Amino acid sequence: MDYVVTAGLRPPVDISKLDPLQQEGVVSVLDHQLGRVEGVAGPEEEDIDVLDYRIEVGPDGATVMLAVDAPALSAAENAAANVVREILLDSQVLEHWTLTHSEVKITEDEFNESLAAAEQHTGERLGEADERLQAEIEEAFEQAELPESDPLRGEAVSEERTSDSRAGTAETESWRIRLHELSERLRAFSEDAFGESGTNGQQAKLAAGALIHAVSVVTDELFYDELALTVNDATADSAVGLLVLEELPPCYQHNYDARFTRSLLLCSAAVATRLTGTRWQPPRCVAEALALRLFVNEARVVLEATELMSWDESAPLFDSFAAHACPDNAYEELFAVGTAAAEGVESSEEAVTSEAVEQRLRTRGLAFEQWFNKREETNTATGQHPYLG
Repeated sequence: MDYVVTAGLRPPVDISKLDPLQQEGVVSVLDHQLGRVEGVAGPEEEDIDVLDYRIEVGPDGATVMLAVDAPALSAAENAAANVVREILLDSQVLEHWTLTHSEVKITEDEFNESLAAAEQHTGERLGEADERLQAEIEEAFEQAELPESDPLRGEAVSEERTSDSRAGTAETESWRIRLHELSERLRAFSEDAFGESGTNGQQAKLAAGALIHAVSVVTDELFYDELALTVNDATADSAVGLLVLEELPPCYQHNYDARFTRSLLLCSAAVATRLTGTRWQPPRCVAEALALRLFVNEARVVLEATELMSWDESAPLFDSFAAHACPDNAYEELFAVGTAAAEGVESSEEAVTSEAVEQRLRTRGLAFEQWFNKREETNTATGQHPYLG
């Protein structure tokens, strides 16, 4: 039977109220972790499927609603509690949060069964007061159920509710309007940057708006990655639940610490500022090029998640944009280095191979210690932030 379990989460006692930025961060962390959960073992070692979830965060804490397929109510509550506890233990950002409750009020199936049994017992229909109660309970279920199409949190529990489908369409249209409005802020490029020939103007506007929206998302996520690494004095190769740094070249993950993340934030801010300016200057260093790449990837995720444009549909638009915005794409080689290293060589040859690869990258200006070095051919009138020295 399907159950909707409500779990409450409370922040540490030294946090009186969560500000809006903190609330968005908690949503991002929980969404990232819950998105990986498919199921959990029940008390009798049976598999309990986690069908979907919904997250609500306010100033005083968070509420997670999990839809689970469990053999009994108690099993559903225990499974949901175990899922949430596991997430809190694994998350470096939420490790001091506590689970306050995990409970199912009543399931829709149980209500219908009780109703049928009551009518069978009395032999007559329910009275007007009972019918009002039934309507109230059904309304409560509708409010508690997960929406069929939440643009940033995945697929829904049920694919058969036409009202939810209409809600999803309305949500998509809302995003279309918002991205159209945001597109006006991308002043450094015209619509032609997303494809000179045959590109739909509406698609170009959506891509431009998604890019501006992506700047906010990536900036927030970098702040939370920096916090996680600072608190745990860790690097990306040993951290769990990072939101952005995992998208950078894997060959240097052992170097992505808190200071690096702060430096990358400064570079991403510089790129974002130039995107909204009237004159574009291509990335001046490898870190700026990688920051622009993060913006582009997040923009494509937003378009796909809101069902405005599929991943394949957005590819030619952003390929064209990348060619205009960052003609020198030598940094892409860094991602191939990670793949080659993973597929690897024999351990006896590893040191020699790594040294050769590092030397090649250094010759091309791509070695890690060169990422924040301003290229010589860039405009010398624009300085570099002292923190990046």
